[in-house]
Amino acid sequence: MMHLFDDFINKKNQYCFNNFWRVNAPLDLIWNEVVNYEKWPAWCDGLERVEPIGSFGCLGKGNNIRSIWKGSLPYTITFDAILEDFTPYSFLSFKVSGDLYGQGICHFKSFSGQTTIHLVWNVSPTKLWMRMSSLVARSVFMENHNIIMDQAITGFTQMMSKDSVCPEKSISL
Repeated sequence: MMHLFDDFINKKNQYCFNNFWRVNAPLDLIWNEVVNYEKWPAWCDGLERVEPIGSFGCLGKGNNIRSIWKGSLPYTITFDAILEDFTPYSFLSFKVSGDLYGQGICHFKSFSGQTTIHLVWNVSPTKLWMRMSSLVARSVFMENHNIIMDQAITGFTQMMSKDSVCPEKSISL
């Protein structure tokens, strides 16, 4: 019986986000901004702090960064992200641990002076209070994530050029 409860709680604590954006800027410019993690707080309101775990400049395979995020709710999420795969100007994947556990993948493609960014983010919270409250607060947690992502892409595109984003599709499961 306990095994069924654990499976139920684990399924209710998996969050799958699938975001697509089209930015009116060339791929090389976008890529260079994305790998320059120290600049993220300048365009991402929800990011309180980001720091390297170890010594490195711009992001690359094997790098680990710690970040602290705060949305519109009264809590922060801290997690480490280790870049597992890294193909410049094309793809990156990472695993996260800390207050969230899971993985993310991000694809970049360019066409006609525009760049598409496709982010898939599959995570589970590790904080006990979040795991236990997910049955009633799941939609609130998902909305908080979406607010942070909207603020980030808005700040990013404003930095790149005014009115340069066209959200194609965002799916949260």
